[in-house]
Amino acid sequence: MKKRWIYLLAALTLVVGVCIAEPLAGMAAPLEADGGGFVAGSCSLIVHPEDPNKGEADSFGEDLAKAGVVVDLYQIARAVKEPGYDTYSYELLPDYSGLAIPGNATDGEGADSPGQQALDWDALAQQAAGIVLNGQAAIAPAEGSGALAGSSISGLDAGLYLLVARGGDLTEISDYKIEMEQTDAASQEDAVRIATIAHSRQYTYAFLPQLVSLPAKPADENGVIGTANPGDWEFDLTVNLKPEQISRYGSLEIVKTLSQYETMGGVQESATFVFEVTGRLGGETVYSNVESINFTSAGQQSVILDRIPAGAEVTVREVYSGSSYELTVPGDRTATIAAETIVSVEFENEYDGRRTNGHGIKNQFVYDEEKGTWEWYSSPAQNAGGNQGEPRPAERNEE
Repeated sequence: MKKRWIYLLAALTLVVGVCIAEPLAGMAAPLEADGGGFVAGSCSLIVHPEDPNKGEADSFGEDLAKAGVVVDLYQIARAVKEPGYDTYSYELLPDYSGLAIPGNATDGEGADSPGQQALDWDALAQQAAGIVLNGQAAIAPAEGSGALAGSSISGLDAGLYLLVARGGDLTEISDYKIEMEQTDAASQEDAVRIATIAHSRQYTYAFLPQLVSLPAKPADENGVIGTANPGDWEFDLTVNLKPEQISRYGSLEIVKTLSQYETMGGVQESATFVFEVTGRLGGETVYSNVESINFTSAGQQSVILDRIPAGAEVTVREVYSGSSYELTVPGDRTATIAAETIVSVEFENEYDGRRTNGHGIKNQFVYDEEKGTWEWYSSPAQNAGGNQGEPRPAERNEE
């Protein structure tokens, strides 16, 4: 599954990607080391699927809440207290030993610009997601994972975590992992990136896997979060994600049964039935189409209409029932479109005993290069002035 998505990168450091961290009341003391040299203390994290304070016009609101988003956390590295300094570096866990953490003191790398740091962290999140979501080696998430978004995941060791948001009803990686083709707004370069999804009835919500570091410092005046920032260490964080909303679609099948067929002198001619389809969602018309089904004998035929918005209430009206046929059950048919599903409505017509000779005619106009004129053909052939009858197969060129 590939989607096209235009995105912007935020210049963050230890809490990175396109999520925003909001510190809650935390510890007002410098970091301490435990017996193993790691940062001591227990951390907690609350993840909202979007900013709860987002403007109503831009918020996905109740629909996103109905997607049942849950959060999985995967610890990538432990936080190692730097002796003599009120900061820490990272020690990668075995499953992620091949990764390179930007600016990690143990890697001996120099500091990059905030913009480059954001790109580096974004790339690292994708690399870590590739390890976690490769579907080959099962890597267990941190204890407390699978919690409904908005609830607290506590008892977390200090360190670096990969945050994966998904639908609670999607339990297999193959169900919630997708690839999205994205265009960087600054460079205009395309890239295929790993994302995870959750479904509501009408939309799919896509989330980029994010990295979050615990504990963290409050953001500075530029919104940058880093270990060198002033302020207290925050062991309890809240993260607001920024999902992409993607419309979902379903299909409608119109099934037509013709119990009897009109014949004239033993000759069967085509009978055309025309349907008007209207889909409404939230009081607005979101789909409108006209479709036809042709018969040359009694029996059953159908036609499928695709890309109708999920959740739409469709009304199907048979606006033309052939010249000699009538519905066995009069009236419109209605159905509700379900995402990635074909729903059906059925009509049945019977011959009403009349001989009206009212059938559809297909007109075709073929340009004769030798004559420099357009020739008129019809099928079935009409006995009318100027009509050339039915064109030969090699001449058929509809306009």
